[in-house]
Amino acid sequence: MTTVNVIAPYKALPWQEAPWRDKSSIVLLTGSAGGGKSRLWTEKLHGFCKKYPGATAMFLRKTRSSLINSSVLFMERKVIGTDPNVRHLSSKSRFEYSNGSIMAYGGMADEEQREHVRSVGVDGGLDIVALEEATQFEEDDLGEIMPRMRGKAAGWSQILLSTNPDAPTHFINKRLILGGEASVYFSSAADNPFNPPAYREWLDRLVGVQRLRLRDGKWIQAEGAIYPNFDPAYNITKEADYQEGRTLLWGCDDGYAEGKGPGTISYHPRVILVGQVNEWGGLDIFGEYYETGVSDYQESIASVRAMGYPDPDLALLFASSAQFRGALSKAGIRTLGTKMSVVEGIKHCRQMICDGKEQRLARFHPRCVQFNGEMQSYSYNPRGMAAKDGERTPLKMEDHGPDAFRAMAEYLAKRGR
Repeated sequence: MTTVNVIAPYKALPWQEAPWRDKSSIVLLTGSAGGGKSRLWTEKLHGFCKKYPGATAMFLRKTRSSLINSSVLFMERKVIGTDPNVRHLSSKSRFEYSNGSIMAYGGMADEEQREHVRSVGVDGGLDIVALEEATQFEEDDLGEIMPRMRGKAAGWSQILLSTNPDAPTHFINKRLILGGEASVYFSSAADNPFNPPAYREWLDRLVGVQRLRLRDGKWIQAEGAIYPNFDPAYNITKEADYQEGRTLLWGCDDGYAEGKGPGTISYHPRVILVGQVNEWGGLDIFGEYYETGVSDYQESIASVRAMGYPDPDLALLFASSAQFRGALSKAGIRTLGTKMSVVEGIKHCRQMICDGKEQRLARFHPRCVQFNGEMQSYSYNPRGMAAKDGERTPLKMEDHGPDAFRAMAEYLAKRGR
């Protein structure tokens, strides 16, 4: 009689049972925060590698840096645990199984990260892949993965996408949900009994579009969107990349250097957007810096310089950010403080996004994941008092990148007069 040594057994929640068994080519896990999506896909990849010798699995986030202290840590400590048949080779960004399976991980934010993804697998083929925080990926990223799903370990292969909802215009909603290209499974925090008792209370405190998406699990456009003319299909493009010889600008918003994370009122990152004046006199933004917990301005400046672009001709920020301006000047960067009202600045941003004649002077590179998300989520406060000029007060959430963009747009508007 063979004795089986059970290590870290996984018992699926009721809603997880169907997607666990699903062998469809594309499976989408969506719904509100806290439903157990991450637990499901991590267990499924690990289980796949254990069951099918010689399998090649991979899990990805848009940026590799966001993966290390989230999905990799969860996989290592909560899913694989003390399994003696699995080794974590962090220097090679993969887990190796005694049966010959491997589970690699990485990002797709730039060509270097994409090349790492392309190099995974003995014959270049993949058996099972998971995309975590899938709304941060581009449609081209999915297209990069699909032709590589030629693994033969199980007789079936699968791409798993795990994400909270985003705007209804996102390709995941349009293609995978509405277009029917995926098996779709919805879940909510109420479906996961392992959530702390207070977790749903935290979700109840969310407001605006984040409440609708993260608590209610709805693919919905921002209610009272400040930039309703922002269209990802046209404003987000790889053509908005760095071009040598054009006026280079930084748009800066000084945060509190603290916060609990995107989508919460306490989240106030320091933001620096890197962009250029384009051939139409508009603006291309192709680099973003979002960071909390950094008190030293020089550290932030060094991080942006490390992106590899030349120093800006001008850094634009609000006149009230005296310390930030001082630090930029000390670093040899010329600054200009803007004083235009929020309402007037928003009008200039709208005109650049689309002037009403389908002319889009503002273009944003897909690598600016956080900024592009905020531009679609930035909303008016539904309970805010109307401003004197007839516009409501913007909600103090998802406004960090948009404020930096507003400083840049105000400068270009004044320059064009």
